[in-house]
Amino acid sequence: MVRLTQQFLSRAATAGILSLALGLAACSGGVTDSGHGETPTIVLAGIVDGTAYDGPVAIAISIDRGVYSATLDGALYVAGDTIRTPGAHLLVVTASQGLAMATREIHFSIRAPGGGILIVRMINLGSNDAGGGGDAILITDSSAAGMAHALVDAGPSGPGGNDPSFVARQLATLHVDSLAILLLTHAHDDHYGGMSPVLSRAKVQRFLYNGQVRSLTSYNSMLSQAHALADSVIVVSAMREYDLGYAAVPTHLKLLPPLATHLATTTDDGDQLNDGSVGARLDLGTFSMFFTGDGEGGAIANWTTQFNSLVRGVTVLKVGHHGANNAIFDNGFSGTSAWLDLVAPRVSIISANGTTHPRVAALNRILAQVNNQTFCTNVHGTITIRVARSGSYTVGVERNSTMTCVPGTQAAS
Repeated sequence: MVRLTQQFLSRAATAGILSLALGLAACSGGVTDSGHGETPTIVLAGIVDGTAYDGPVAIAISIDRGVYSATLDGALYVAGDTIRTPGAHLLVVTASQGLAMATREIHFSIRAPGGGILIVRMINLGSNDAGGGGDAILITDSSAAGMAHALVDAGPSGPGGNDPSFVARQLATLHVDSLAILLLTHAHDDHYGGMSPVLSRAKVQRFLYNGQVRSLTSYNSMLSQAHALADSVIVVSAMREYDLGYAAVPTHLKLLPPLATHLATTTDDGDQLNDGSVGARLDLGTFSMFFTGDGEGGAIANWTTQFNSLVRGVTVLKVGHHGANNAIFDNGFSGTSAWLDLVAPRVSIISANGTTHPRVAALNRILAQVNNQTFCTNVHGTITIRVARSGSYTVGVERNSTMTCVPGTQAAS
């Protein structure tokens, strides 16, 4: 399991801290000398070796002669920068005067705060008639120590998907300039068509996808950009788990490996691509949410047999394939739904274009589910779920809060 925390440093060192540093004795820590001449003395302020802090730390550094460099956890550290990331840290300062050198190491930690919330936003992509409307779901863990973000899919907006920069603009509006995770569930344009602008404008720590092979130029161009710009590119071939955020009780994300049947085949077959969707489960306290991509019968069978405990009885279901019949019904078009009965969501959310999707039969079956609230972007706009650390949650919508979801205007069945 990997804890995803991104360091946000303030460059504002105050003159008061720096002047104080000049008058303080050196803090504890190992010092090594070498060479000839007078060894520099390293003076630190704002930090004590071996101490655990409850909040941010800013460290002033001064020497009485020569030059120095400093690293924090192996990366360059500038004196006075504010350190906010919870966890253990190591500051190493090296000073030199000619051949004489001194090194000081300081070990300290910052305790993770309590409180804060998880926010899940299903972004409304509008009346995109390419696919069923596309997906873009932003996950934000927010605490006193800062925010960490994950984005599940990034489809384009507009007629025919003619606005690929829409999601990137939404992130900018929300002041999201870095993503701990960018997950592509499967290789359909209405899920990856907005990823290139996101990769260009936001710092991406990890790009994850199912490893699908396709000959489509736009898909391969996006993957090339991910390899060039993301810190790492990971194929989800086994379950991967991440803690997202800075809080003492972080949001937990599990990524489920996809049905691998068609991943090595260059294909434009929509059903085959959909059934390669990466599944994901999000947990915080008693809250849970399952992400389906566009998973159809094959993907659903994989999740229910291989990961039954992770899909059973979730709080929120991101309905698969924009509310298509083949993502709901046992036979793909009507009748019983062992999938919905197993998942038994208390809230179902649907990203759909309002024309071809949601489908009539699927939506009626979802609305008939016992103890289930249903929201869809074609009626309610962007859907926002706010979750406390305990797991209690609220659902907010952009518009039409008193209206029920309706099928697409061109959805005949």
